[in-house]
Amino acid sequence: MPTYVFVAQDNGGPSTLGLELLAKARQLGEVTAIYLGTPNEESIAELGDHGAASVLHAEADGASPAAPLAAALAGLVSQGDLVILGQAYTDRSIAGRLAARLGVGVLSNAVDVRLVDGGIETDHEILGGSKIATAATSSGPFIVLIRPKSFTAEPAGGGSPSATPLQLPDVGRSAARVTASHSEEREGPQLGEANIIVSGGRGLGS
Repeated sequence: MPTYVFVAQDNGGPSTLGLELLAKARQLGEVTAIYLGTPNEESIAELGDHGAASVLHAEADGASPAAPLAAALAGLVSQGDLVILGQAYTDRSIAGRLAARLGVGVLSNAVDVRLVDGGIETDHEILGGSKIATAATSSGPFIVLIRPKSFTAEPAGGGSPSATPLQLPDVGRSAARVTASHSEEREGPQLGEANIIVSGGRGLGS
């Protein structure tokens, strides 16, 4: 199944979440990475090493990327294609706008996705992760949001992918611009990067 994977740039290269999604996507079919950021040889090579056969790259240039990226993707994907994004802010905004343009639903907060009889199945943790609920759809294009840490970002030794600029269309009144951004200095353990987190409440006593 042709598969598109959204990968945002983070600290000059592909985000960890994007590489996690590629680890799963390369098991499902030929993968095209939709890379949001400034491309360079190292980042394109890293995407290929994690399973992308081709890369379409775009830069937001101070604009909020969700609306133009959704419009661009709507012109790319076909009935049987799969679009995988992460359960993150920009990804969710793109997924919702893309679903509205295509007239399909979004399977969100998934921890796994499988191809089944021309459609897909997704697994979702419920009741604090003690149970798994499975959703299925046979009506594409398919849009899936995957939770972080659902897969391990491991290189697969892929070749050098082709890299092509993705032209972002004018979306008129749907467009928005970022007027300012602020980064808070992070202190202490980074929970988003941890493999295991142990927490306790007042019952521990101290």
